[in-house]
Amino acid sequence: MQRKKRRILIVDGYNLIGANQELYKESSQSLEIPREKVLGALAEYQSVANYEIICVFDAYEVRSQESLLDFHGVTVVYTKEKETADEYIERFVHDHYHPHLCEISVVTSDLTEQNAIFALGAYRISSREMWMNLAEAEKNISRKIDSINEKTPRQKLNIGEDVQAELEKWRRGRF
Repeated sequence: MQRKKRRILIVDGYNLIGANQELYKESSQSLEIPREKVLGALAEYQSVANYEIICVFDAYEVRSQESLLDFHGVTVVYTKEKETADEYIERFVHDHYHPHLCEISVVTSDLTEQNAIFALGAYRISSREMWMNLAEAEKNISRKIDSINEKTPRQKLNIGEDVQAELEKWRRGRF
């Protein structure tokens, strides 16, 4: 029996926010909404992509311990105090990459980070390319939903509005 290769997509969350003009502008006011939008897009992407997705946000200047959360199937990591997202990602790739058991792709546009992860065996997806992948996935999901809606009848019985109104009265107990 052959073991299935684990596929992990690890995303530098703030790098992805920085690659989107709209989210970058929003992030100057508050990071909460851009983070939620990125996580929402990644959760949708995960539903059509064959990846376990981990999104890393660094807490470099925040006093905290590392925390892991689940956002609709996406693992969200807030790094510990004095640890950057890049350091976390490099450590994760080092600890988990195996050429036969685990394929890891990293979403970042940071050149130094790209060189480090290449050296560790991971693939790289630029943040701009990831936004294109997310947009394409959203279109595919919309097309699937539209095709399902076209096939699904709006109601189970093909009856006139007058009969529907009468049945609704009965349902509500107004004979």
